[in-house]
Amino acid sequence: MGEKKSKKDGVLDSGGSKRKWLKVFETPPVQMLNAYGEAKYAKMSDPSVWEHLSKPLKTGAEYMTELCSTEPERRGVGINRFLHAVISYCDHQLNADIRKRNELVLDATKCKELYTEIEDLLPSLKYCLAPRKTPMKEGAASLRSSAAAPVVSGSSATRPELDKHARIIHEWLVGSKPSRIRMLLHWQSAGGLSHVASVYHRTAQCFVKHGNKLHEGIPGEVVTLQEFQEGIRCRHELGDAGMDDSKAHDDRDYK
Repeated sequence: MGEKKSKKDGVLDSGGSKRKWLKVFETPPVQMLNAYGEAKYAKMSDPSVWEHLSKPLKTGAEYMTELCSTEPERRGVGINRFLHAVISYCDHQLNADIRKRNELVLDATKCKELYTEIEDLLPSLKYCLAPRKTPMKEGAASLRSSAAAPVVSGSSATRPELDKHARIIHEWLVGSKPSRIRMLLHWQSAGGLSHVASVYHRTAQCFVKHGNKLHEGIPGEVVTLQEFQEGIRCRHELGDAGMDDSKAHDDRDYK
């Protein structure tokens, strides 16, 4: 990457100045992919998975996902990537051909429950997804599909609606009720879109259950609904403009 590395100071930019943040924090799908066998994370306990996600990487990154941060803006970025992956997965299941295949391989009752759950959850996932810029693709990049949200400046979402839909997603992640989406993700977690969605889903699940565990000064280890909602609101405020690391999080007005 053309950057100097120091075990003591982390990663330096080309001018020799310390960089607090690296561009690549959201690397769970790549880091957790096992091309020659089953996914190990699928059978590990949530606390153990979260502990390993929070470890520094050889690249100099402080952790594997920005959900490991205490800052609402950083957590919002991590939640947004989770939303994007699960939306892509659910939309894929709604494809007519994929639906026919699911009807052939799944028990009729479970298949019906799967699509009922997708119809109930998808509106909340899509409402909470914040806008992002999608660059024009050329060459090899144009041969890869992307399910990125359309380019939108800012966010038209309102705080009450964001909080309402964020509550639905939070309850889905922490709830004990059987989930057919979760079942299918676990079953298909070998590679491709299903692997990426499975990894992000498991990461978000561990986050809401143990996201505060390794942070000093924060009581308990569970990420509260209010913290989860705040992360989503902060990401929506950023819109497609990106994040300015020089500005600390403060109280803001929401639409």
